[in-house]
Amino acid sequence: MSNFVVTGGSSGVGAALVQRLARAGHQVLNLDVTEPATPLPGQTWVRCDLGDETSIAAAVAAAPASLDGLANVAGMARAGDPVRVVAVNFLGLREITRALTPRLAPGSGIVNVSSIAGRDWRARLDRLMPLLDTASMAQGLAWCQAQADTFVRDPYSFSKRCVTAFSLREAREHVHRTTRILCVSPGGIDTPLSPQFEALMGSEQTAWSRGQIGRPAVPDEIAQVIETLLCQPCGWLNGVDIPVDRGYCAGLESGWIDFSQSPVMQAARERQRPA
Repeated sequence: MSNFVVTGGSSGVGAALVQRLARAGHQVLNLDVTEPATPLPGQTWVRCDLGDETSIAAAVAAAPASLDGLANVAGMARAGDPVRVVAVNFLGLREITRALTPRLAPGSGIVNVSSIAGRDWRARLDRLMPLLDTASMAQGLAWCQAQADTFVRDPYSFSKRCVTAFSLREAREHVHRTTRILCVSPGGIDTPLSPQFEALMGSEQTAWSRGQIGRPAVPDEIAQVIETLLCQPCGWLNGVDIPVDRGYCAGLESGWIDFSQSPVMQAARERQRPA
């Protein structure tokens, strides 16, 4: 029996992962703002708001002294305040990751859920570095509040770029700990957040993207991958971002998906045409 912490374990991918771990006989601490609809043997729920440093500290205090893995699944697509999106998706994730890392048993690991929306982080690293280099959640929030114009148009993608970059940079801290930190970047998933993502992308772009691979994922298909990375002895895998998108990123990178024909790119060309 192992001890795992899962953030965002009450719905979507997080709930599917908690079910997998609990049914395998593990103890799971589910940190979520919402109580799970179906309590499971082996699952303990603690309310945790990843956008609030005090709430994170209370959740850390409730976590076991020794852990066999941490999965950061919690996230949000939209909020009235763009700073809230970055706080929950990145700053809170970073805060709880660094707080729980010293409790990881040898051979265990962390899996952070990012998004294919964050896969272009290298091209935008200069914009991410000021936030990535903040030393605390309080400093990160202060930077976000002062620099909200940097990400106000798309706080979700900005936050996920930060998650991916952080995960790869943080790998250095795990090299001499015999632990690991990994990142998975799902594509479209059919979850309660789907309407928010469709509102972000637009219905035509959402339909086009899904059409390239046939259908969106169901939560358990993403949870499968996270469970494998958490539970299997893959200790030489550290500092890697893994797209879990049925080949969508592979299609973009190798050319069998032509993004120039997508609705968003066609609309951009229309805007650039002379009147």
